Amino acid sequence: MQGKTNKQYHDSARNVGIACIGMIIVLTAIAGTELYDHVAHHWNSKPDQTMEGNYWIPNEADKLWLDSLYEQVKRTEDDVLELNQSVNRIDRKIDEIMLRRIDYPDGTWDSIKVKPSEFKPKANGNR
Repeated sequence: MQGKTNKQYHDSARNVGIACIGMIIVLTAIAGTELYDHVAHHWNSKPDQTMEGNYWIPNEADKLWLDSLYEQVKRTEDDVLELNQSVNRIDRKIDEIMLRRIDYPDGTWDSIKVKPSEFKPKANGNR
């Protein structure tokens, strides 16, 4: 008769179960000691810097650098405002051109002022 008997299957299963439980206990013990060391280290340590001594006090070079940075920002803001005014002026010009367009009976339009008597459209609607 070949193969395992029922007793051998039960013994193998019991041994695997005992091995799994043993590994869980060992891993739990290792994790517990690591956690204890981590908590003990952070519980007993003091902060590196206190809030009272963590202020930045600028010296003269820092003040000059900050002033020059402020001047650069101010010039950039002025340039942006100037560009905004130019874009607004261009936008107004385009609006004026669109408002003074001439609509023709065939559905086309033109933005150039031409006296209607001087303009003779072609018969097929193309100009």
